[in-house]
Amino acid sequence: MMPDDSSLRHLAEPPEASYEAVRRRVMGEIRRRRRVRDAARILAAVAACVVVAVAWMLAVQHEAPLPGLPVLARAPEAPVAAIPLHVAHNRAKSRRSAGSLVAHAPAQPLVVRMQTDDPNVVILWMVD
Repeated sequence: MMPDDSSLRHLAEPPEASYEAVRRRVMGEIRRRRRVRDAARILAAVAACVVVAVAWMLAVQHEAPLPGLPVLARAPEAPVAAIPLHVAHNRAKSRRSAGSLVAHAPAQPLVVRMQTDDPNVVILWMVD
């Protein structure tokens, strides 16, 4: 049976010190629970970091070394210019003829073909 308000009126008001004691006890319990919760969170974070570090270390140990990349295409041979067999008597003329031979040689770019893990992707690298 619940007491009604009229039955509680004859009781004296508790002193302020008892209110303060109850408040301190409740706040202490809240602080203690908060410390336990914070310690559990910190412990979980440290455990997660350890798991990630161990998994990373195991993955690095089992990683196979990369094989050397095979050469799939060779650069074409440079065209050989025909050198005249006669010796030029004029030095200026011989310089012009050598310069004209180099200027007319067609330049072909170097092509490097790189394979990837995906057979549908091939990287072609052209170097002038």
